[in-house]
Amino acid sequence: MVHALEEIHRLLKPTGVLIDIHPVAESSPVEIHQGGKIDLAGHLSVSQWCTDFQQADQALTEIIQRGLFATERESVFDSLTHYDSAAEMRTDLKESIDKFARDAQSADEAVPHAEALAARAEELLQAAASGAELIVRERVHISRLKPI
Repeated sequence: MVHALEEIHRLLKPTGVLIDIHPVAESSPVEIHQGGKIDLAGHLSVSQWCTDFQQADQALTEIIQRGLFATERESVFDSLTHYDSAAEMRTDLKESIDKFARDAQSADEAVPHAEALAARAEELLQAAASGAELIVRERVHISRLKPI
C-alpha cells in the first residue's frame, strides 16, 4: 500500500489532493430498524477485512510521517447499507468474502459468521411487522491529503 501511495504522490500535481476513504477496522453492527426502534442482530467482523483496514491506516501514517503528504481534513462517518432481506445480505457478504479472502482458511472462518448473522437478522425481520429495514452500519474514515 505504501508503494501505491508513493506512486500517487509522484503522479499527483502539486495543487492536487488525495482523498482516502476506507472502513475503520472495527466490527459493524447489523441492525433492524422499525418505527424508531433499533434491534441489534449482531456485529459483522471479518478479521481479514479488519487487517486490511489496519494496513491502510498504517500506510497512510507512514507516508505522512515521511513527509510525502499532509492531512488537510479528516473525519469518521457512518456508511449505511440497506438490504431488502436477510437473503440479500447473506449473498452480498458471501460474495464479498469470496472476492476479498486471501486464502481458503480466512473464507472458511468468515462464512459461518456471516451465515449466523443473516439467520439472526431473518429471525428479527420475521418477528417485526412489515416495513422493518435491515441495515449494516459501517464506520468509515475519510481524509483529504495534500502532497508536500
